Amino acid sequence: MRLRLFFDRNFFQNTGTLFTIMPIQVVYINLVLLLLAALPLPLPADFFAFLKIVTAGTFAWGAYQNFQRKLFLLPLAYTVLAILYNPVMEITLAKEITIALDLVAATLLLSTREHIAQ
Repeated sequence: MRLRLFFDRNFFQNTGTLFTIMPIQVVYINLVLLLLAALPLPLPADFFAFLKIVTAGTFAWGAYQNFQRKLFLLPLAYTVLAILYNPVMEITLAKEITIALDLVAATLLLSTREHIAQ
């Protein structure tokens, strides 16, 4: 097995290894978290912090994967959702808008799960 060094011309190519794909289970876990957040249940603040981390990561990864495939609209939608769920610089929205956003994000995630997870 040879070491991949920076001067190796295949170093930056996508080889389909474990580190370049997202398991489909992460997408389904994120989907369940988004649907739980949309329910009118008293959930702790830590749940919403975890939701933002997982959702922003999932949509950022989806945007990255689809920008590499030279698609335009789908990674743009993923990028907007990754920004809206950003856990570092939070965007505060009304509860009704947040519920609608959770449902839209869950629907988009469910309908385009093949574009994120390989």
